Amino acid sequence: IARELGLTPEEAARIRTAAAVHDVGKIETPRDVLNKPGRLTDEEFAVIRRHPVDGAEMVAALGDPELTAIVRHHHERLDGGGYPDGLRGADIPHGARIIAVADTFDALTSNRPYRPGCRHKTALDVLRAEAGTQLDPDAVEAFLSYYSGRRVLPWWSAVAAGPSRLA
Repeated sequence: IARELGLTPEEAARIRTAAAVHDVGKIETPRDVLNKPGRLTDEEFAVIRRHPVDGAEMVAALGDPELTAIVRHHHERLDGGGYPDGLRGADIPHGARIIAVADTFDALTSNRPYRPGCRHKTALDVLRAEAGTQLDPDAVEAFLSYYSGRRVLPWWSAVAAGPSRLA
């Protein structure tokens, strides 16, 4: 996504690092809350909502304030309805806005204890619908552009591998 947006290699590397550790704060979240098969109570959701702050505190030890801010703010929403600080629009670090798009797609398409993952088309439709409200529209467009250019690769890999791979 960062490359599609034309960010520098250094910016892309920082965002890639932040993406790798953005949920590290969940290590402080009780497993029974993380893996609960049913709906969370308000109290349990409050515990989940602490993970960006917990993660930012851990990542701060790396000495990169931008990286720390990206981890802290990856659940903010463009409309201000996110957490932990209710930031809006450009006040949300660019890297956090990028991670939010990828994280949303991953969350929608992955199986969870409380629901099965959805089809990619459904997730892409959600990204389009949330662009400009919850998600950064430029980051969504970059994701969609990258996704549409790459999704045929597994099919072509299977074809190139020969008939034995298709059986």
